[in-house]
Amino acid sequence: MAMRNGSKSAMNPVLEKMLQTRLADEESSEFPLHSNMTADEGELIDRVFRAVAPDVSLEIGCAYGVSTLFACDALAANGKAAKHIVVDPFQYQNWSNIGRSNIARAGYEHFVEFLQQRSEFALPALAAAGTCVQAAIIDGYHTFDHTLVDFFYVNRMLGVGGIVIIDDTDLPAVSRVVEHILTYPAYEIFTIAAPPGASAITKRTKNHRTFALPFRRKRRHPTCMALRKIAKDDRAWNWHADF
Repeated sequence: MAMRNGSKSAMNPVLEKMLQTRLADEESSEFPLHSNMTADEGELIDRVFRAVAPDVSLEIGCAYGVSTLFACDALAANGKAAKHIVVDPFQYQNWSNIGRSNIARAGYEHFVEFLQQRSEFALPALAAAGTCVQAAIIDGYHTFDHTLVDFFYVNRMLGVGGIVIIDDTDLPAVSRVVEHILTYPAYEIFTIAAPPGASAITKRTKNHRTFALPFRRKRRHPTCMALRKIAKDDRAWNWHADF
């Protein structure tokens, strides 16, 4: 099995098979793998989840379970009890329940609490219940407003030092949400997954709004970004920053 990050921990065989064959299977049926995080983006998840070692983590969007399995691999390697909350309203309808089946086949059911609800309903309920998370993955509906709503509730639940991963940041709507988040005094770039030929930006800049310029000029945006919460979000009630 493939070794990752120079560690002794191996990629679970369910995930490895999907990435190698580009197929997701359920009983006697096979489906072309699509809409999944890449191996490079999976490495980003692995890096984040090992760095933070969360007790509770959150993921919006599961599909065939690729990103969930990367997260659970890291949780297993951390060697402690943990809970990974997965929100996906379309698991049965659009994904034939393969994501949940893959979680079970990989032996990770003990990590995962699955919520088959829309994130705009599930996240407020989690926040109202006092849920605190140390890592989160946002990979849900990719409109500007939906992504921003997802982040709004993640921000309420994410502790200082925690990291939120946002996927598909090369899409215009999601990229604009990231630009907005990086005006918050409480956030900095932790790391990114970038398309081939793009320079990775991993350090906080004096003006966060300049972070995307190298990508915009080449029309090659980061595909996935991890943002770290470095302070309590205590913006004033009338705070505003252009982005």
